[in-house]
Amino acid sequence: MKLAGDYRFEAPIADVWKALLDPVVLAAVMPGCEKLELVDDTYVGDLNIKVGPVQGLFHGKVNLSDVEEERGYTMKVDGRGAPGFVKATAAVKLTPEGDETKMEYDADAQVGGRIASVGQRLIDASAKAIIKESLEGLNANVKARANVAEGEVAEVIKASQTQFATKVAKEVAKDLIPPPARVALIVLALVGVGAVIYLLLR
Repeated sequence: MKLAGDYRFEAPIADVWKALLDPVVLAAVMPGCEKLELVDDTYVGDLNIKVGPVQGLFHGKVNLSDVEEERGYTMKVDGRGAPGFVKATAAVKLTPEGDETKMEYDADAQVGGRIASVGQRLIDASAKAIIKESLEGLNANVKARANVAEGEVAEVIKASQTQFATKVAKEVAKDLIPPPARVALIVLALVGVGAVIYLLLR
C-alpha cells in the first residue's frame, strides 16, 4: 500500500520538529493510542485500531533513522496484534515556508491478517483519513504551544475519539460511497454516534 501526500503546519519548523518527536503530543493526536513511550531510540506503544468490522489492540515499535535536525527522517513501523500486522517505511521531509512549515511524506505499508480481509479500498481510505486527522491534531497542538507565554507550560490538546470517528467516517465515505448516497449515510452515522453518547450519559 502506497501513501504519499503533504501538509502545511501553521507554525515555524522548529516548533513542528519538536512536536513530531514528543511522545506525549503524538499519543494525544494518534487515534486509539493507549500508550506511547520513548525507550532509548525507539517509540513503543499500544494502539486500538478499528478498520471496518475489524478492531483490536496493536503493540507497535517505531524506529527513526537518517535523522536530519528540522529537516526530516525515515520511519520504520512494526505493529502486531490480534487483528493482524502492519509494517511500514516512511520518509518524512520538512521545508520552512516563512512562518509555516510544509511536510511531505512518502510511505510503503504492508497489512496482513484479519485486518486485510476488509479490502484494500477500505484500508486505503481509512489510512488516509487517519493521517489527515492526526496531522490536523498535531497542527492544533503546535499552534497552541506557540501561543503560550514564556515560562508557562502548554496543555496538550487531546483528540476527541467521538469527533475523530465521525470525521474518519466522512473521509472514508468520500472515497467509497457515490455522492447521492453519501449525505444520507453520514446523517445515519451521526445519529448513531449521538444515540450511543445518549445511552452512555443516561
